[in-house]
Amino acid sequence: MFDGISPKVMMVGVLIASLVYLLLPFDLIPDFLGIPGRVDDVAVIGFLTWLYKNHASKFSQTAGRERESSESRESSYSEGASKHSTPRFDPHEVLGIDRTASRREIQSAYRARMQEYHPDKVSHLGEGLQELAHAKTQEIQRAYKELSS
Repeated sequence: MFDGISPKVMMVGVLIASLVYLLLPFDLIPDFLGIPGRVDDVAVIGFLTWLYKNHASKFSQTAGRERESSESRESSYSEGASKHSTPRFDPHEVLGIDRTASRREIQSAYRARMQEYHPDKVSHLGEGLQELAHAKTQEIQRAYKELSS
């Protein structure tokens, strides 16, 4: 229903609608009836808040999926461009270490990167970021295996 609307625009719309509903005397239950009239206002504002939160979470999930698809398109493009140049996977670059790094430096870099991207650390974030963190941890583990063997 609100697919193309950004959460910021939706927030402004919800705030305006809430204020208008609160201030105008035309309600489902009239305000002159006292507390029932105000409960009606609170219920409508609560519904608008729920609607906004639901839309914002769907918007962030959709944006995450679009970001992932554009990243995959870019990586497939760069894959085609770099087929004949250098290998695609560089374990030193993944771990962020120098090529002359010692075993201890490799291990500490591995642990630091895993701390950063471990799926348990990002479990509170959206599904798109969790999947990205999972892929990144697999890449880090692959780099560590290559360098430690």
